Amino acid sequence: MDSKYSLLANEIEDEEDVTSVATRIPRSWQLCTHWRQAKAYPKAKQVHQYMKVLGNLLVYLLALWGFINIVQELSVAYRHDPRAYTTQGDIAEGCDCGESVAEAISLGCKFDALSMAWLPEHCRDDELTAEFDTTGKGPNGTWIYYADTQHTAEMNVFEVAAIGDDPSKRAHMDKDWHQTHCFYYWLKLHRTRSNGKIIEPRSDTEAHIRHCGMVFREPGYGTISGVALNTNEAVAE
Repeated sequence: MDSKYSLLANEIEDEEDVTSVATRIPRSWQLCTHWRQAKAYPKAKQVHQYMKVLGNLLVYLLALWGFINIVQELSVAYRHDPRAYTTQGDIAEGCDCGESVAEAISLGCKFDALSMAWLPEHCRDDELTAEFDTTGKGPNGTWIYYADTQHTAEMNVFEVAAIGDDPSKRAHMDKDWHQTHCFYYWLKLHRTRSNGKIIEPRSDTEAHIRHCGMVFREPGYGTISGVALNTNEAVAE
């Protein structure tokens, strides 16, 4: 036989031998080999699933972070908005403390020396008033009040507060009191932006600001003042 045909016959015999050997391998071995090859595919699928879960988790975390930031910003805005602390009832009621000192006390009002008035809680800045009460020339920084124009008869703060029962009575203070009163009222006005308080209507006017400007321009400006129970009405300065 030609050598070329002999070589081809040998190759055919080799292929038949391989096929014959494959058919003689036990089926359990063949299945094991197939399982090992297929086993790699679930691992790749699991990795893909894990990556998908991690991606979704990252999106959720970013969304949560954004939500928390929005809540914090709204919280800051809420704390700096007086309307968040002041109810519509407070605004409608204004700063009325009744018709007498006794009624004012029963309504929870307190005498506020900075305002020379009895005021409810939402109209007072107690911290600022306490500071104002220590900036005078009297003992421990107290202010000195007088019952007369000549400043000869001194009054304590309790006597001044009692004037609320008598609209005809007046307390007298020096120019330093008046200037300091104006300065602290500007502070009080600014602080209402963040503490939820309101300025009593009688002083929450352009006229009062202009009046205080005059006090600084004319240093000799003294003070004569009554003590109000109802500060809802603006008064002429």
